[in-house]
Amino acid sequence: MPGGLSAKVRDLEESATLRLTQRARALREAGTDVVALTAGEPDFPTPGHIKEAARRALDQDFTHYTANQGTPELIAAVIEKFRADNALHYSPGEILVSTGAKQSLFNALSAMLNPGDEVIIPAPYWVSYPAIVHLAGGVPVIVPAGASFRPDAAAIRRSISPRTRALIINTPCNPTGTVYTRRETEEIAEVARGAGITVVSDEIYEKMIFDGRAHTSIGALPGMLPHVVTVNGVSKSYAMTGWRIGFMGGPEEIIAGAARVQGQVTNNANSIAQKATVAALRGPREPIDAMRAEFQRRRDFVADRFAGRGCPVGTPEGAMFFLIDCARWKGMSARGRVCATAADIVEHLLEHHHVALVPGDAFGAPHHMRMSFAASMAELDRGVERILRGLEEME
Repeated sequence: MPGGLSAKVRDLEESATLRLTQRARALREAGTDVVALTAGEPDFPTPGHIKEAARRALDQDFTHYTANQGTPELIAAVIEKFRADNALHYSPGEILVSTGAKQSLFNALSAMLNPGDEVIIPAPYWVSYPAIVHLAGGVPVIVPAGASFRPDAAAIRRSISPRTRALIINTPCNPTGTVYTRRETEEIAEVARGAGITVVSDEIYEKMIFDGRAHTSIGALPGMLPHVVTVNGVSKSYAMTGWRIGFMGGPEEIIAGAARVQGQVTNNANSIAQKATVAALRGPREPIDAMRAEFQRRRDFVADRFAGRGCPVGTPEGAMFFLIDCARWKGMSARGRVCATAADIVEHLLEHHHVALVPGDAFGAPHHMRMSFAASMAELDRGVERILRGLEEME
């Protein structure tokens, strides 16, 4: 009798980030002193005014279903946010609130793709993009990045085929920290508009941009709004990862289709979290600015520590990650083991030096490893020292 898993689930890989984070947690629970620099999760508490809004919602018994698309109050706040921050102008029917930006991406692609439709994904990429495309019935088409992880519009153009339906971009980028310049964004927009494909723009890290750089929403460029689905949320900017609220704006047909998908899977996002998100989007900006300043301080600390030991790792322009090139250590031995791949190096660092990173092959960067600097200065100090000792042991 037929049974077991579907082919698409059998082919689905576990998130490398979640796997390494869970492994580090298990080692800690077993008594090992592990520094986990794996997850892209701010280590700050959710700002007080946001938590207070949630408490008020509980006191008011705001604990029942809401409209599938989101409460009118939150949809209005999202429209205000997109207009004020991104120069994107949407109507209520062009907004969908979901259980995290990951669900927003899944809903959008599920609404857009027919079996076999291709979705272009520039590498390095967030680990879940290919899996989400696969689950939605599409085919991921990976495009290597240009020099220094810059987006390459010409390479994107060459990857377009008659089956291409969409392009996913992510700026600031997880895992590279690259922030697209306006000119780079314009070049990508020209390619997408000319080919008639939809851009899914993941802008979840937009508030984590350093050194005075500016964020450009591709949907705000002339003529692009009908061709773009913009995905954002509150997890990163407001330290609200556990609240699970994402949202997107886009063409009404796609948003309506995505809402139908959501209505059959989860229905509305959490009612209390929706109230909290209104407070986040309409509240003071000082907590965002303070977190961004602290992340920049941590970034500079990590970059200086590596450079001071003869191991430059570059300087991310945004987000909360270093993508460290492992080429100089590949093929070297450590404690009787040859580290032939970046995954081997990550395993060596975890097993012998008790610091957890994520191998870059999960992000389409097989010669690299990703390090999060979303940790306290004390943890970063210990973690970087362990990484350096582990790498020096291989030299």
